[in-house]
Parts: sequence; C-alpha cells; structure tokens
Amino acid sequence: MPQRLKTPAAIFVSTFAFLLTLPMATLSLRGAKLPLTPELVTQGDHVVVPSISRIAWRPGHEEVCYVRDDGAGDGLWAYDVANGKTRRLDLPAAVNPGSYQWSSTGDEILLQGSDNLWVFNARTGDTRQLTNDSAKKEDPTFSPAGDAVAFVKGNNIYTISLKTGKTTQLTRDGSEWIYNGTLDWVYKEELADRATGRSYQWSPDGKEIAYLTLNDLYVPRYPLINFLGRHVELNIQRFPQSGDPNPQASFHVISSEGGLVRSWVPQKSPPVEYFAPRFNWTPDSKSICFLTLNRDQTEEVAHLWDPDSGADRILLTEHDKYWINSLNPPDFLSGGRFLWLSERDGWMHLYLYNMDGKEQAKLTSGDWMIDRPLFSDLPMFQMGNGSNWVYFLSTEVDPRQRQIYRVHLDGTGLERISKLSGTHVFYLSPDGRYYVDKFSDFQTPPITRLHKSDGEQVAVLDNPVNHLDDYNLGSTEFVTLTAPDGAKLYARMVKPPDFDPNKKYPVIVKVYGGPEVQMVTDSWGVTSLEDQLFAEHGYVLWILDNRGSWGRGHAWETKIFEHMGRQELKDQLVGIDYLKSLPYVDSSRMGIWGWSYGGYMTLYTLTHAPDVFKCGAAGGPVTDWKFYDSIYTERYMRIAAVNPDGYRESSPLDAAGNLRAKLLLMHGVDDDNVHLQNTINFIEALIRDGIPYQLYLQPGEKHGFTAYSARLYLVKTLGKFFDENLHPSGQ
Repeated sequence: MPQRLKTPAAIFVSTFAFLLTLPMATLSLRGAKLPLTPELVTQGDHVVVPSISRIAWRPGHEEVCYVRDDGAGDGLWAYDVANGKTRRLDLPAAVNPGSYQWSSTGDEILLQGSDNLWVFNARTGDTRQLTNDSAKKEDPTFSPAGDAVAFVKGNNIYTISLKTGKTTQLTRDGSEWIYNGTLDWVYKEELADRATGRSYQWSPDGKEIAYLTLNDLYVPRYPLINFLGRHVELNIQRFPQSGDPNPQASFHVISSEGGLVRSWVPQKSPPVEYFAPRFNWTPDSKSICFLTLNRDQTEEVAHLWDPDSGADRILLTEHDKYWINSLNPPDFLSGGRFLWLSERDGWMHLYLYNMDGKEQAKLTSGDWMIDRPLFSDLPMFQMGNGSNWVYFLSTEVDPRQRQIYRVHLDGTGLERISKLSGTHVFYLSPDGRYYVDKFSDFQTPPITRLHKSDGEQVAVLDNPVNHLDDYNLGSTEFVTLTAPDGAKLYARMVKPPDFDPNKKYPVIVKVYGGPEVQMVTDSWGVTSLEDQLFAEHGYVLWILDNRGSWGRGHAWETKIFEHMGRQELKDQLVGIDYLKSLPYVDSSRMGIWGWSYGGYMTLYTLTHAPDVFKCGAAGGPVTDWKFYDSIYTERYMRIAAVNPDGYRESSPLDAAGNLRAKLLLMHGVDDDNVHLQNTINFIEALIRDGIPYQLYLQPGEKHGFTAYSARLYLVKTLGKFFDENLHPSGQ
C-alpha cells in the first residue's frame, strides 16, 4: 500500500513491531494510535475478529447453529433459545465444521472431510463414516426423511442408505465432459452465481431424484498452464467464449434406488439453450418444475413436467427485451398455489399464482426490490411452516441498505421489522417464530442477534471483538450526485484521518462498475482496511456506483445494454467533475484502479478518457468482450455478429493506442475466469504502439488471490505504484 515519503515497507513493519512491544497503558497515556501496515491489511482478522458463519436452525428444535472460531479452530456451536445456553458440538477432527447440514428430523448432521462423508448423531454424539475412498465427493444432501444421502462423485450421482449402508450408483455416463447433478464452470459462475454447484433435487417423498446433465464435449477446450513445478502441467478447461457452442443441457428423473432414467424432451418452440440450475418438486412428488432460457436470456419458461406420464405443461412465461435476472423456480405452497419472483415491472417483486398459471396477488410493489446477498445460497424469501407471512430483504428504505420486511400471502400487512439503519441478513426459524439477524453498517462490524418474528430482540448471539479504536482511521462520507439527465448517483469518499481542508490531496478512484455488484452500501467492509491504508498515507478515496450496477432496479442496469463501458464512464466522469470542484482535491494527481470488471473499467477509462487520470492499475481485466464467457457476455452484449459496433466500441484493446497514463497490469497466471489472454493481448497492443507499461503476474493464483504471500505482495505493489506516480507527500 502507499507509504508516506516513499519509506520502504520494512521500516513500517519494524515500527509496528516496536509499537506492539510497548505496554498498551503507555500507548493509551500518550494517546498514540497504531499504524496500519500491509501485513495487517492482508490479515484483517487481527483488527476485527470474524463473526460467526454458516448460521442454520436445527429442524424440530428451537436451536440455532453456527460456525465459530474460539481460538482452537472452527467449531460447530448451538444456541438453545429456551434456556439461552450455548454449547460446542464434539465433532471428529477429520471433518470440516463449515460443511454441516442437518437432517429433516434434526437428529443427525451430514459432514465432509478428507474427500469423504460423515454423519454425526446429535443425540448420542456418535459418528459414522459413510464413504472411504480418495475420490472427491461433491454436493451431498440428506434425503427428505433423513434416511439416505445423495452425492456426486466423478460427475455421477450416488445414494447411500443410512439404514443398510448400501451405496447405489444412479448415473453411469459421467466423465470429464459429462456432468450429472453438478455444474460445469460456466453454469456455476453465471447461472448459479457461485452459490451452489449442485443441480439435483430429491422429490419430497424421497423416492426420486431430478437432475440436470451438462455435456461439454463441443464446448471449446481452453488451456491453463501451471508453471510451478519441474515439469510444466497443462490443464484443460471447458470454456465457451461469446458465440461459441455452449454446454448441451438435458433434464432427467431417476429412482433414488436406481433404474430407468426418464428424460424431458424439449419441443421445437420455444427454443431452449439453458436450464436454470435450481428446480422444485410439487408437494405431492408427482411433478417437477424447472426453468428454461433461450440463448439471449430474454425468454424464461417455467415447465411443470410429470416424469411418469411425460406430460409437460407451461406454468408461465417471462419476457424481457434486455435480459432476465431471476432464475428462481416457483415455490410451491399448500392448496395449489406458488410464489414467483419477477422484474416485469422493472423491480424484483413477489407474486402469488395458482396452479393454472393465473396471478392471484402481487405481494410487493413499488420502486424498490427484493434481494439477497451476492453469491449467497440463501433463499430470496423465507416462510415458517404454516405461516401466512413471507419474509424478505428489501431496498425500500434506501437502495444502499437491506432491511427485513414481511407481508401476508394476500399482499396485505407489508411491514418493516428490522429497526437499525444499515444492512441485515436473516435466517428464519422453521416454525417462523424467530429469526436470526446479522446486522452491520459502514462503521459497525457484524453483530448477530436473535429476534422474535415481529422484530423484538431476544438475545445477542455474537458481537466480535474489534480493535478499530486502536487505529487512526479515515472517515467515510456518503455523497449523492446528480447526472446531467437527472439520475441520482451514489458515491462514498474516504478522507485521511488527519484531514486538513486547506491542503491538496491526491485521489485514488476505486471502481467496479459492472452488473450485479454494489460498491456503495451502508454495510461493514464497504470501506476496507485497504482503503484505510490508502487514506492513512495521504490519499482521498472515491467510489461511485454507475448505471449498470446492482440495487437500483432493472432500468438502472439495462443502460449498459449492448455498449458496456460507455454509460459507466459517463457516470464515473460525473464523479470526477465533482472531485475537481473540491478545494482540497489535486486534480493533477488522480489515479484509478479496479479488479475484474473494475480492471476492465480502469482500462476503458484510461483509453476512452485518456487525459483524466495520471495513472491506473488494472487487475484481472477483460480487455475485449470476445475473450469472456458466453453466458455473461451475451446477456449484456449479445454476440459480436449481431452487435459488432458495440463490441468494438466497448473494447479497451481496440483503443489501447489512446493510453496516456502510467499503467500497471496485474493478473493471476492461473486465472480461469478472466484468462491471462486478456492481459497478454493488451500488452501486445501497447508494444505495437510503443506505449510503456508495468506488469505484475502472480504465479499459482486464479482470479482472486488466496495465498497470504500473494495478497501481501499485491497490496505492496499497488501502494508502490501509486506512490511513485501520485507522490502524496510531494506538497
């Protein structure tokens, strides 16, 4: 990170080590604050202890479970609502507590460890190992009755009877390119949003399993090279780029004890290119509902299929001239009704239908949306057994917040039940009497509380220790700007802790700008320790959510359609104009950086507004959309043959010759998401035009760096780059 007066990082490390040797009372008496360092930023747990995770209610009990590190490593804990007592479950050392799943009875827990499956009996404390071989077991689940377990091994589906111990292989054609019950890379990344890799579902009576099969045989083979070893290894990834053949998907049902596979046969119309990864059985186990999409992702069809008779009935169809976001199957209720999510009015709202496909009620409405955390496997809405209430997260109060609401099934009684301004994530108990609320805001690390269903607080389950007061942190301010067309743009600014309005400060603009992501939220971590380190060393940080980003409705997103980069840059430049109007901003010393779509936006900005920034750092950037995957790219850009002008105009690669700023390119050599191909081609374009650049390649890392050494080196590299080019102490 940036280092004042260009002092070597080693001096900061030794200074910090010295401060730690002083008695805390001495530091307190002197009023001293500890400095942030690249090492602390990379290991943020030393500043803020992580909160509990993997929260889940125990079925049939008023007991909530979660994973917590108590200093002896992660453990599985249970809180009893009735007596307020907490206990740690005595799990075997070989298992991963974070993998736990309760059976429907709440008597047993399914666990994973060392590539095998285990069952822990919560009543007796006994543990059984279900499998014992070196093959990886993926996506395990209990049967609805809790008497069997299904899992995927070698891209085939298996079941194990917990009564007899018998293992049954259900599918047999799984291979390196045939996926049964599990997802390939592009489906998991783009249709399942990384929330799950599973694509099979038990019937409610446990007699059958519905599953998706993906055939990647005709998907282009993408080479990934591992250089870290005596002999270089070549790994092959099936990766469809824009316009390429996609996985061939098919839908099937098989008995959970094995036997005849029944397959859904698509009709000629409407065309089917994709299946949604999630699907639901009807409560009577007679039919399964799944969703199909055309290639442009503009038409979604909900099919209700009876695998015994082969009858296929279309429950309903959604159309959108841009793209469809919700891939959530109907949630079937008793009495022949189901709940359905749609953005048909421009906002994600909830509808009630009967089984004839006729709308019964619109449960929510207005210029706000129902949402869930990004990359989360939490449902979009939750209901207690037999309850008439539907609970969900909403942006109604402010699109930068997520508040808990509930509404009756007939659409009446809409009410907000969370009290504190900020961001909430909730977990409703099976009977609907309680919920767990994990709350944070931009100043408050997550606090987890137990509430009654009407919002009354019962207990605090977790309030982790933090040492934020030991550090001289910068201040975060939220800013609202108005674009020339009247649109309200939300931004945030982080000022140095010793901010002096009479001084001139360099600015670092941190950008993402792409679909499905918000950077300006009232939640913990929105201002990261990395941001604080920049601020501590004399920079003003600026972050703005442009059109195309998440949380503001479908019309807000679709401004980027067929022309990625263009609207995003226009909105970002509104923020730049605002910064230039501030007396304490030195507009001659402005830098920009981002990763992934943020890396793309960094390069797009530097090549399409080349005189704005003095320098920029692009990490894992898309440099031309022809290089990225089919499902994501075509959703927003269509294929190049249909939209050639959009591809050309959105390409930093085609505009590389316009670059004027100092540039740092960063990429993981093993990146299987935004491939190194992007950066290599951009470098070739720069060399062709004689434009200098800096390059940081990280061997052994993918799109997001995970090794401590790699993350630390990245933080230091960014700091050094901005110090060398923006000179925060040069005044």
